[in-house]
Amino acid sequence: MDIDEPFVSAVQKAVTPREADVLVARTAILAALADATEPVLLTDFEDRWLAAVGVRRPNERSTFTGQPAAEGRLLAPPDPSDPHLTVFRGRHAIRQAVAQLLAEGILARSAGNQYDHQPELIPITIPGMGTTVPVTVHSPDIGSGSGSVPRYMAVRPSPTDGSDTLLPVDELLADLDEILGVRGKELVRESRHALQRGLYLASSSLLAAASEAAWFNLARMVPSPPSALTKKVEEGREVAAVIQLTSAVMRERRITSTVRITEVVAQAHNLRDVRNYALHPVEPHDADRETWKTEVGATLLTISARRYFVKLSELGNRLSESA
Repeated sequence: MDIDEPFVSAVQKAVTPREADVLVARTAILAALADATEPVLLTDFEDRWLAAVGVRRPNERSTFTGQPAAEGRLLAPPDPSDPHLTVFRGRHAIRQAVAQLLAEGILARSAGNQYDHQPELIPITIPGMGTTVPVTVHSPDIGSGSGSVPRYMAVRPSPTDGSDTLLPVDELLADLDEILGVRGKELVRESRHALQRGLYLASSSLLAAASEAAWFNLARMVPSPPSALTKKVEEGREVAAVIQLTSAVMRERRITSTVRITEVVAQAHNLRDVRNYALHPVEPHDADRETWKTEVGATLLTISARRYFVKLSELGNRLSESA
């Protein structure tokens, strides 16, 4: 069976890194470096990227399988989410991100390769004999030789604390059961599935819906809530009113700084705006808000979700303690 040009073009598109892929690669690399005690293998960066996008490496002996088309073309268009194609795309996304970080002076090539780093020997003399002391000092490679799989190390402090990265969905949801609830967690998972399948409008909208679930759960944590808040929670509508009334209680009871409350309220309203604009197409076209319907925009919303939900969870704990 011949491979036709449309199929080749579709495979090319599926394995070419997009801007969001490189963004995820950068955060994966920086997170790996922040956790590392020694230089990191290039393949470990790739594994981080695959974990972030929710893909497992296929068996080494397996290959991508083309499917015959029902009619017309000789082969059906490939599934862009096929693990074989995703691994290939991730490898090149990591390479592009490594090149950027090298150019920015955040990353440097380290001595060593895929094999365990061998210590250097320091000669010493002790009474009655001479011997050596093995030492391991990690320093940038300045052209003294390298292996086929390089290692890298940070040469200045990483501009991330590991929170703002595209985490695997189970890590994103860790310890958020109470603030998100069963339905909120389901929305986050569906949002990630949509992101992985290129459904960016759906991904952003579902994440915004999860935010609404979190605010209703936060309101339920208010001890002796005002009657107006109780009514809105029971009705299960008007999340804007729930946000306003709950944040007013938090300010009144001074459970945290006004700045922190203002910060989470602003993010909540931004997510509401994203969802309203995406699902209620009655407003004029807005280029700024269209961003959240793109791959990069949806990815950025997903990256920031963990920090946002953790803040809401912490506020819920403080509300419960304020009784």
